Amino acid sequence: MECVFGLVGNDYAIVVADTSAVHSILVHKSNEDKIMVLDSHKLVAASGEPGDRVQFTEYIQKNVALYQFRNGIPLTTAAAANFTRGELATALRKNPYQVNVLMAGYDKEIGPSLYYIDYIATLHKVDRGAFGYGSYFCLAMMDRHYHSGMTVEEAIDLVDKCILEIRSRLVVAPPNFVIKIVDKDGAREYAWRESVKPDAA
Repeated sequence: MECVFGLVGNDYAIVVADTSAVHSILVHKSNEDKIMVLDSHKLVAASGEPGDRVQFTEYIQKNVALYQFRNGIPLTTAAAANFTRGELATALRKNPYQVNVLMAGYDKEIGPSLYYIDYIATLHKVDRGAFGYGSYFCLAMMDRHYHSGMTVEEAIDLVDKCILEIRSRLVVAPPNFVIKIVDKDGAREYAWRESVKPDAA
């Protein structure tokens, strides 16, 4: 029942994820942050089996940090995405991770970018992407309203439209979402969209 989506604007990339930790018919918590800050200018939003999701994203985060520590320069977003794809492809032949990833980043020379990486190690650079049941609605809304060169305000308005569509049309819609942004100033949390407060869950 997870939903992760993202889009790229002129000088920023935004990723959004639901915050529900669900098992079977139970909601364990409604404030689970599924978007990891990979480094100062990269975000990884992941969906999939909770154990795989947490273990794999932490593994990628630590390896990206190790590369920077060893070489003195950070990986570009494209390099980090290709490393992630390579790790998923290697695991696919051994013990596959049930994880889908949207990686957003900002590079000084290139600008913002968004990479779509699924559990069978497919990698694409995209303007907009989504995973989970909510993707049916998000992709339709973004096909209709997305255009290149969107301002941050326009993008957040589109994100809110996607969230509203998910909440009104998906039978098991997650109540809360977290929005994070990456631009020249770095990767950071932008906002939460909550219909259920964590202490009430």
